[in-house]
Amino acid sequence: MKNRFKGVIPPMLTAFTKEGELDVRATKNIARFLKEKVHGLFICGTYGSGPLMSPDEKKRVIDAVTEEVGDSLPVIVMAGSTNLRDTIEVAKYAEKAGTSAVASVGPYYYSYSEDQVVDFFSKLVQSVSIPVYVYNNPKTVGYPITPSLLKRLYNVGVKGIKDSSFSSITFYEFIKTLGEEDFDFIIGTEALVLSAYAYGARGIISGVANALPEPICDLFDACERGDFSKASELQLLALNLRDLLHISSAISVAQAILQLRGIEAGYPREPFKPLEKEKLEVVKQKLAQFNLLH
Repeated sequence: MKNRFKGVIPPMLTAFTKEGELDVRATKNIARFLKEKVHGLFICGTYGSGPLMSPDEKKRVIDAVTEEVGDSLPVIVMAGSTNLRDTIEVAKYAEKAGTSAVASVGPYYYSYSEDQVVDFFSKLVQSVSIPVYVYNNPKTVGYPITPSLLKRLYNVGVKGIKDSSFSSITFYEFIKTLGEEDFDFIIGTEALVLSAYAYGARGIISGVANALPEPICDLFDACERGDFSKASELQLLALNLRDLLHISSAISVAQAILQLRGIEAGYPREPFKPLEKEKLEVVKQKLAQFNLLH
């Protein structure tokens, strides 16, 4: 296990205007808020509205984030799309912009054979010199990365996995398959930090950390100190915060929390909508209950 990326890495939100255009200024605001609090950024992914953006818009997000954070944080770009051509175009741009790595889901919408998925990643790996990670998100892609498929992806040069299967067993099976190799294992949810850390993973891509990075970083720090009593307490808080984020679209809730914290974070892109007033009141109440509304 390599652990090239360590710590809390939010899958950063992308901001849009009320009319649905990319809001570069507000996107930089979000990056500015996060850069002093976290250990890296994962951009243009699920929370970053990657599937809702064109390749040119993703390039503008890459420019905005890299201009804002400079060399202070590693940046991983989710370049994946429905097709190889756009994926490679964004990956090459990310490398030129100086980002640390690119990630991709497998090609989606259509059904693909395992050989076709392997070929997709083989060509992506060959197109750039920075590390390529596979993003396992079976709920949105429509199929899982299995341990046997992961081994094949490793054999064509993939350097790690972001796992959003939300299963400790699946994550363990990945580590059992490739844990002795030069390969990274990053957990793709705050819900499994404690178990993933116990397995040896040190990278956490946490949606909650988009708006509330402090408790997730505290959880990681408690694990680093070996204070697993405190870590257990903070893991339960992370689960409660994750539940709060999912009272509506998690993107809309995270943006609303940032606004409550005084960060101009723009709007979600349609068909997502800003958080409804009634649910915003629930968010305020819960954050006050957890002593996080400050």
